[in-house]
Amino acid sequence: MDAAGFVRSLEQAGFGPFMGVPCSVFTPLIDHLGTLPADRHYVCTSEGEAMGLAGGFALAGRTPVVYMQNDGLGNAVNPLTSLQLLYRLPALLLVSWRGEPGQKDAPQHKVMGARLFGLLEQLQVPHAVLEPGPDALERALGEARAHVSARSTPFALVVRKGYFAPGAKPTAVPADADDSGLAPRLDYIRLLAAAAAPGDVLLGATGFSGRELQQYTEHPGRFYMMGSMGCLPALGLGLAESHPGRTVFVLDGDGALLMKLGSLATIGRRRPVNLVHLLFDNQAYESTGGQPTLAAGIDFCALARTCGYPAQESIADPQAFRALLAALAERPKPLFVHVRVRCGTPAGLPRPEQPPERMRDDLMAFLG
Repeated sequence: MDAAGFVRSLEQAGFGPFMGVPCSVFTPLIDHLGTLPADRHYVCTSEGEAMGLAGGFALAGRTPVVYMQNDGLGNAVNPLTSLQLLYRLPALLLVSWRGEPGQKDAPQHKVMGARLFGLLEQLQVPHAVLEPGPDALERALGEARAHVSARSTPFALVVRKGYFAPGAKPTAVPADADDSGLAPRLDYIRLLAAAAAPGDVLLGATGFSGRELQQYTEHPGRFYMMGSMGCLPALGLGLAESHPGRTVFVLDGDGALLMKLGSLATIGRRRPVNLVHLLFDNQAYESTGGQPTLAAGIDFCALARTCGYPAQESIADPQAFRALLAALAERPKPLFVHVRVRCGTPAGLPRPEQPPERMRDDLMAFLG
């Protein structure tokens, strides 16, 4: 399906504006939405936030479109039940079907892929799987429009991988997003792995930072957290407080941190003296197609300072990072390090072959 034609069909049927959190299934759609006027598309930091925004548009008499990965549907459950369904506010949900049974996909999508329809049914959200072709889309939109008109509650369209035809990538790059003079994230990850003590713990967030840590380093204390976007700092806090004799490094991403900024306040209040929070900021949801995050212009170090981190550092080159690692023992902790990196990862970056249970067992054995 052509993304431009898809958007045109939805708007002609009375749906809009669009808002949500990227998924690779929606890359052509989001690329097209990024070319539209700002009042027709809103990038959100979490699916729950997107549902709140949708509620505002519904109260203004519109029928918004919220796109999300099916894993992200979990973040939307609370507003769905206590906002949209409670107040009877309409919305059209576009939910990607990652982890579809019988289809090869990343392990973190397996559980939600099998339970997606059961969850929608439990929430009493009517739904339909989008089939290819304009006629199928017209029928689905007719069903959705009839429901929201009669019931004034959300309707979900489930979108399979490959539904949208690949389109041309937008060429315009915001002036404040130029990363041509920056080093890639992997350079920093390799420096960290080489400098880390044998007993340190290195935690990689979902996406490319975790995959690069897992695939291109050999540190025995590394752990790749698949899925659970935004939860890595809290996971790191739990490990840091349970193992005060080890330094715990949290390798975070800008999109992930923005999804759950409250973790900064929790860590700042607890002040673990053995936690180093590294934010690799490329201002993009790189693993889902490079859609821009809302990180441009945000002073993350100021946020960390306000939330209670006693030390913050902003770095934009590997030499400064190497010097920081050499003097790490002297810095107060928790330490927040904002590292601006450019987009890009080695061609053919593979997914880890180890199942999640094996990664769990390896880390627990390492921790003793």
